[in-house]
Amino acid sequence: MIVFPNCKINLGLNILRKREDGFHDLETVFYPLPFTDALEAIADPAGNMETSFTASGLHVEGTAGDNLCVKSLPVTEKRSSPVTSCKSSPA
Repeated sequence: MIVFPNCKINLGLNILRKREDGFHDLETVFYPLPFTDALEAIADPAGNMETSFTASGLHVEGTAGDNLCVKSLPVTEKRSSPVTSCKSSPA
């Protein structure tokens, strides 16, 4: 699956609380930009649960495990088939 999420600037951010799943409830205001990212998730036909992550474009500090794409995989996999590759790159 490939999707093209819209880019945006975060004009304000208020962290309301940390949820039990480790994510946060947020209150925010976004300003949309006329650009998109490319986000691709590939399911493993064999059903293996191993995950790989590839990012391209501007370097962002941190490990793959810090990336929200990777952090959201366990939640996504509860609802669908396992994903073995998650790629994020500027379009």
